[in-house]
Amino acid sequence: MISPAPLPLTDLLPLRPELQIRPAGHDRDGTPTWTLQDPVNNQFYRLGWVEFELLSRWPAGRADEVLRQVAAETLLRPTQDEIEALHQFLMQNQLLEVRAPGHAHALHTLHQRSHASRLRWLLHHYLFFRVPLLRPAAALERLSQWLAWVYRPWAGWLVLGLSALGLGLTVRQWDSFAATLAQSLSPAGFLGYLVALAVTKSVHELGHALTATRYGVRVAHMGVAFLVMWPMLYTDTTESWRLSDRRQRLAIASAGIVSELALAGLALLAWHLVGEGPLKEALFFVATTAWVISLGLNISPFMRFDGYFVLSDALDMPNLHERAAALARVQLRRSVLGLAEPEPEALPARLRRFLISFAWITWLYRLTVFTGIAIAVYLFFFKLLGLFLFAVEITWFVIKPIWHELRYWYTQRARAPRSRRVLLLAIPAALLAVALWPWPTPVRAVAWHHPGQSVTLYSPLPARVQFLAQQGGVFSAGAPLLILDQPDLSYRAERAALTRDTVDAEWRSVASLEEGLERLPLVLQGRALREAELQAEVAEGERLTLTAPFDGKLVDVDPNIGVGSWVNPHQPVASLVGPGPWQVEAFVTQSDLPRLQAGAAARYYPAQLPGTVWAARVVDIEHTRLTQLPHLMLAAHHGGPLPTLADTRSPLQARDSLYRVRLALGSDGEPPAAVGWGHAVIDAEPRSWLIEQLKPVAIVLIRELIF
Repeated sequence: MISPAPLPLTDLLPLRPELQIRPAGHDRDGTPTWTLQDPVNNQFYRLGWVEFELLSRWPAGRADEVLRQVAAETLLRPTQDEIEALHQFLMQNQLLEVRAPGHAHALHTLHQRSHASRLRWLLHHYLFFRVPLLRPAAALERLSQWLAWVYRPWAGWLVLGLSALGLGLTVRQWDSFAATLAQSLSPAGFLGYLVALAVTKSVHELGHALTATRYGVRVAHMGVAFLVMWPMLYTDTTESWRLSDRRQRLAIASAGIVSELALAGLALLAWHLVGEGPLKEALFFVATTAWVISLGLNISPFMRFDGYFVLSDALDMPNLHERAAALARVQLRRSVLGLAEPEPEALPARLRRFLISFAWITWLYRLTVFTGIAIAVYLFFFKLLGLFLFAVEITWFVIKPIWHELRYWYTQRARAPRSRRVLLLAIPAALLAVALWPWPTPVRAVAWHHPGQSVTLYSPLPARVQFLAQQGGVFSAGAPLLILDQPDLSYRAERAALTRDTVDAEWRSVASLEEGLERLPLVLQGRALREAELQAEVAEGERLTLTAPFDGKLVDVDPNIGVGSWVNPHQPVASLVGPGPWQVEAFVTQSDLPRLQAGAAARYYPAQLPGTVWAARVVDIEHTRLTQLPHLMLAAHHGGPLPTLADTRSPLQARDSLYRVRLALGSDGEPPAAVGWGHAVIDAEPRSWLIEQLKPVAIVLIRELIF
């Protein structure tokens, strides 16, 4: 059964009497525009020429009469569809009077939909809400008269010159500025930055408020807004849309950034001029905070901060984000689906390309920001609530817009050419298959080659070198390679020997006397203790003589170490290399460890010989985390490929979780005699890229859902 077509609109509901319409200058094509103000809700709507002429004759009460009058009295020829669309717009925004019961029911339904769920409102407004604190209109009027000189041209040029002087002094004294910045990154400095942030934001909002008052715009209220529970000041300058001159609106929108930058420039110059003390520190905090906040946050046009309103007024395009997004969606539907979508509005080609690019950058920027907010929400709350709010943010801000667009594509699939529909299904299916297919991806890891039988000589304790064998010498097992001396150890050994001799003399004297028999057990116990102390010191001294554990050749002798030099326990002195075959040790991450098996084929690429490759196989896999790198040349701060922890005593402590995998080289490829590092490629079990990416997500979900 075919549904009957809806009847055309005949009777028009009257406009609410308190609505106000004011001229708003001209549009980009030269046509006049007007602003419709709803003073009850403090909302403003931009009207075009057609809409203004229709609303001017709205009291006629009937749609056909309004259309007739417009056609008779102007050059415009509005259609029935246009007046119905305008009537629907006025109805949705509750700009019409309610008279008939049916109309009241329709408005009541719209009102219920806008406030359908308090829970939904709470979920999506806890991230940002405002708390009005002041109604400063009267105070701003008086303050604006006192500060009228701030808006004189000479004041602007003076501030600009002083700020340039401060920047010039900073460039000349950059080392001092950088050192002060590094010192300020402390708990006390964090408190100072919080105070400076409060000061700079107060100046920022005062700049908006004073400029708005200067142009006759009433500042309804000022207060505190909370963004992800972080407080920030705000100024309500919504009524600036009453201004017909967009340059005045641009001045109001940019006044906060200009005020903050002026404060930063003056504070920076004052920091160079005042002496050391609390005032100098406060000026530094104000200067750096104002620069960072203004240039790093407020100037961004991709969120609804000052930069957005500045760009919107500069282009004279209200609702810039929505209009740019509409153009980008149409361009996307045309290029992907091949739909003959109409343009949302007629714009010059250059401006249209700019807005489409702006929309894409905004989408990517917001995707990053909203994902970061979701992660912050997850971290700030206890784990179950944090996980729930994380899902809400990702769903509402990321998944929902994508889902709405995909749903539109589905509803319009019949309009798309068959080739585009097939291609649109084939490409995601192919990508999904590629992502799910277990591809034989090898494990790539940093590795180093060394003799199968080798040992690195370290001093067991801080000591002085008495003897060091010659570089390149061949030594038999047991031959001395490094003899060290520890003066404190020698002194303790001599003292222990003297103490033992004293106890021996006492023991002999007591043993010769009959009355000393009672003291003999105590003396024997002391003698045994002194003997043990002496043996301990002698054993410790024997550790200072390092001998060859096997037959080999001494290599990698530190050229900075000689007789008389002091060495520490973490300093490699030399290496002894045996005559056996060489080995390769690769260092793999924890995620790659389960994919490796003993006997797997591998290739080794030494960094010293570009283009050279040696065949190898896995002979051993360690499942204990590597804490110390086996050689200093592997450490990043010595030019190696593996990062180490810089705040530890050991220069070889690995920063990442690495596991050692030993490789045996084939007989056809022996590395050079010198120890070196390179990269190993090890054949591993095939894996699916998508499954590997989902594993960390599943781990987090399982961990957080377990109570």
